[in-house]
Amino acid sequence: MTKRVIRGLAHPKVKIFGHPTGRMFGKREGYELEWKSIFELCQKNHIALEINAWPDRLDLVDTLVREATLHKVFCVINTDSHARDQMENMHYGVSVARRGWAAKHDIMNTRPLNEFKKWLDS
Repeated sequence: MTKRVIRGLAHPKVKIFGHPTGRMFGKREGYELEWKSIFELCQKNHIALEINAWPDRLDLVDTLVREATLHKVFCVINTDSHARDQMENMHYGVSVARRGWAAKHDIMNTRPLNEFKKWLDS
């Protein structure tokens, strides 16, 4: 699975690795990936990892958030919302980021809009 992920992340348009472990509570376990290789590629190519705040996912676990920050890989917190009231799930993602010791500078979507857009366009 790591080879498939790396092949996908190698595309020049990729900026965020969404659903990085693919887990869903009560439905499926996360993928077993060689995270060091993924962190190296993400750091080199300025790809952020998603911290998915949807309660059934909470996909990136706090220990991987910590490893990502130690490898200088940025994260993005996403609610995975499909309706406006689901935006309230953001606090779950923030909690995961905090448990992983991520600081504001580690989370791309805490940056000013113009800076975030510039990163997306780079």
